[in-house]
Amino acid sequence: MTEKHVLENVLDPVGQPSGIFGRISDPTSKNTGVVLDPYRQPTQNLASMEGQLMAPRLDSLDGKVVYLVETGFHGAKDFNEQAAGWFAGNMPSVKIEMRSTQGMIFTDDPALWAEIAEKGDAAIIGVGG
Repeated sequence: MTEKHVLENVLDPVGQPSGIFGRISDPTSKNTGVVLDPYRQPTQNLASMEGQLMAPRLDSLDGKVVYLVETGFHGAKDFNEQAAGWFAGNMPSVKIEMRSTQGMIFTDDPALWAEIAEKGDAAIIGVGG
């Protein structure tokens, strides 16, 4: 391949590789290597995230409500189902609430975050792979 060609990954509507790889594009195109849909990509940069900390760890999950939130990331739903099964078998006092975010993988869901803040004690959000 010459220096004049660039390989692109094509992503499906939720941001996962579609299996169409290696399409050749013109490297002089203004669209090469840029994201065209801001609703499906993070908008924060590393500098803007400085000082943000994870929530403090709970002493125990006994009797707590844990939200398992699927964000559209590939594999998250399967992971959450496995986690819910683990809690049912190993920590039955933990109440599990399964939810999915509205919209695409990187869109905000203020109503869900408010529900978790009001009714939940902990949340596992958007894991998969």
